[in-house]
Amino acid sequence: MSFFSPHRYGPVSLARLTFFSLAGVTLLLVVTSSVFFANISRLERNFAASNEQFAHQELTEALTLMENHMLTVAKALAGWDETRQQLEDPTYYAYWRNSRVLSSGLLPDTTDAIELYDVNGRTLSKESREGEATMPAHIGQDNLRLALARENGHEHFILFFPIFSDTGLRHRIGYGGLKLDFNAELRTLRRFLYVDMASVHLTAQDTQMLSLDQAIRHLAFKTQPSAEILAFKSLIYRVMYQVAAIVLIGILLAYFFVVLLVAKPLRRLSEHIDAMRTGRGGLLSEAYRGPVPVAELENVRISLNDYQSKLDHMHVNLANKNEELWKLAHHDPLTGIFNRRAFEEDWGALTRPALTSINVAFLLFDCDHFKTINDTYGHHVGDQVLQGIAEALYVALRTGDRLYRMGGDEFATILYETDIALATRVAERCIDAVTAHDFAAYGMFEPVRISIGIAHSHDAASAALLHKHADLAMYHAKRPGSAKVAVYAESLAHSSKAMFSSPETAAVYAAIANPDLLEMHYQKIVLLPAAEVDYFEALVRIRYLDSLLHPASIFSVVEAKRLEIEFDLAVLARIRQDLTGGKLPVGTGISINISGMSIVTAQIIDKLLALGEFLDRYKLVIEITETSLITQISHASANLNRLRKAGFVIALDDFGSGYSSLRYLSTMPVDVIKFDISMVHCLDGEDRQRVIVENLAKLISAAGFKLVAEGIESIETLQRVTELGFTHAQGFYLGRPEALKR
Repeated sequence: MSFFSPHRYGPVSLARLTFFSLAGVTLLLVVTSSVFFANISRLERNFAASNEQFAHQELTEALTLMENHMLTVAKALAGWDETRQQLEDPTYYAYWRNSRVLSSGLLPDTTDAIELYDVNGRTLSKESREGEATMPAHIGQDNLRLALARENGHEHFILFFPIFSDTGLRHRIGYGGLKLDFNAELRTLRRFLYVDMASVHLTAQDTQMLSLDQAIRHLAFKTQPSAEILAFKSLIYRVMYQVAAIVLIGILLAYFFVVLLVAKPLRRLSEHIDAMRTGRGGLLSEAYRGPVPVAELENVRISLNDYQSKLDHMHVNLANKNEELWKLAHHDPLTGIFNRRAFEEDWGALTRPALTSINVAFLLFDCDHFKTINDTYGHHVGDQVLQGIAEALYVALRTGDRLYRMGGDEFATILYETDIALATRVAERCIDAVTAHDFAAYGMFEPVRISIGIAHSHDAASAALLHKHADLAMYHAKRPGSAKVAVYAESLAHSSKAMFSSPETAAVYAAIANPDLLEMHYQKIVLLPAAEVDYFEALVRIRYLDSLLHPASIFSVVEAKRLEIEFDLAVLARIRQDLTGGKLPVGTGISINISGMSIVTAQIIDKLLALGEFLDRYKLVIEITETSLITQISHASANLNRLRKAGFVIALDDFGSGYSSLRYLSTMPVDVIKFDISMVHCLDGEDRQRVIVENLAKLISAAGFKLVAEGIESIETLQRVTELGFTHAQGFYLGRPEALKR
């Protein structure tokens, strides 16, 4: 039987039941608050004890540092020639002590006094000194130690040490004495987190000399109050008081609400149901007779409980199903953010003709080289990368901004009530958030980067073009050498012409489908100092519609359309034709440029290894840029090592134009370093630039690498790189790229 069963105690009024319930809640709040405050106090005492222990440890470590510092100063002073000269001839000792030694830089700024003593321990000084500069007139063997003393209410660190005339420390000629300001030296040596330095003092008597072990026991101090603990305590108390006040106010409001607003309708409903059950019927107002005990609610429960319970259950299930269906329809199952359907609904609302004036920015995000990540690490890691990018972007966006996954590795957001400057700041914050995300936790060792395109609009008419404009800007941001955030402008649309429908785009796709459209031009790379041709660098052109497309036009399309792998396969096919056809002189070689995406692609590596059949007649060199190698160094290194074992030579192209350090260079699996044209031109520049490049070349050459100088345009430059030890050279002075005939 229930405690509040009406059969046990009789009917209970709703007001009284509410009062007892709320009183119980109040009592529970009071008990919970008391326990919580008691735990806070105990935590505060524990922190105080911990701070005391850390403060004692800080002082102990500081005394050890001070000891080492003083011994170092004493050793330097004892080994100074002028110190030994004073002990041999103290004629100018007063000047030396008061001026010369203080300006020598051997003593710390916290020095209060210095004194020299003859071999019998008597001071060399002929004048007495007072105050903190006082030193004893005579010392004995028992004074030769580090000590801490209190004099006239001030603490000093004192050290007496022997001075020898020889480095073997066999012939003692006197002693030295140092006195340092204890508190000032402590502050100089380290920063104290737990000790209140203003409170540190010795409890020993004045003039009492204490060893370091004794000093630790006689040092008194106070710990610094923890600002975090005080702020935390203040915050907790304030929150608890606010919660208590809110709860108490809520209890009072609930009581009056139940009594005045709930009890009366329920009573009237109960009387009406009773009337209906007895057949009296009538209106609800006719059944109202004033206050009635809560026992009448039992009649409501008997009459309506089953029906109401089923109805409520049905409503709850329906609401939950509706919410689940909405989430499934509007959220991406992989990342949990909004999907393209949610974007299209929001986009439709944004571009309604009724909206004549809006101030909105559209940001389009794309992961750089995501296909390579998927191919290299598998789709499981690729999914984790997408989840990590979504998490980083969501955190970086403003509160209330929606993040959408448009498909694949493409994300988007709409920033309302914003301008270009604010949208750019948000985009830069997103770049930083993705850069800071720990993708190494997924087993990756290369950084993940994103490119962002921004488009801005003031009205609904131009808002309809935001997606297209942001897409243009994003592709511009992905181009090598471009900033990772690009804002759409009309000039950008013109410069991006080659990315989309254009003769250049058609030419690239045609060349991929038919490598015969590719025309390889070869530039000499000569062996120094004889300047004889060693091998040729293969440089691609496309012969299309009676015109010859050069690399600037070709690679803008390749990079924008992400056709690096497909294009490299076409180039390798064309090079194989040239090698088979004997276009290159036997005994020379060919240098092939491979993109960063291709060097981690198994299909490309297989095609390169298949060229190994020509290694008995030609030198085969693989050129890869330092940037692409560093970003995927683990996988790329493994593939390059396979090629080296097969007999290929590996060259690091454009050295000096990227960001690799000598530490990276020492681990790269390369044989040849090609100095970028900008580095070679520095040899004709200012003295500082020239010296840096010259010494860098000598250093790398001494490490066993072969060096190639690009951009040789004069005999003077050729002579200079030859003198610096470059093994090869390349440039217009030696020969322009040209098609070779059999």
